Amino acid sequence: MSAILCPVQEDTPGPLAPDLEGGSLRFKATGDPAERTAGRLTLNIIRDELARIVEQRSADDPNLHYLDGPDLYGAADYAELPLPDEVHPDPAGHRRIAENFARLAFGDGGPFATKTG
Repeated sequence: MSAILCPVQEDTPGPLAPDLEGGSLRFKATGDPAERTAGRLTLNIIRDELARIVEQRSADDPNLHYLDGPDLYGAADYAELPLPDEVHPDPAGHRRIAENFARLAFGDGGPFATKTG
């Protein structure tokens, strides 16, 4: 499973730093997106690499599966349940992630779906 959506680091490398403007703790990425070409990691780069590695290795291991984090908590979830500090979900966000995980992992077509018949 890869990282859930985190808009501040989707395409901007870290590190993260506290952003205290506005009276509440929030985080911001401090890297330069141009540094991606020099090998600095972003969440999109990490997800692409994880998906590639799992696809490659699952050819020899049918029990190896990949779940893309934004399928658990993505743009639509962020619009409805924004990350309070721009990095971490609140309790409602955690519930949404758990519900999506259960559906994707154990529901119809999921890698851990109950086989009948």
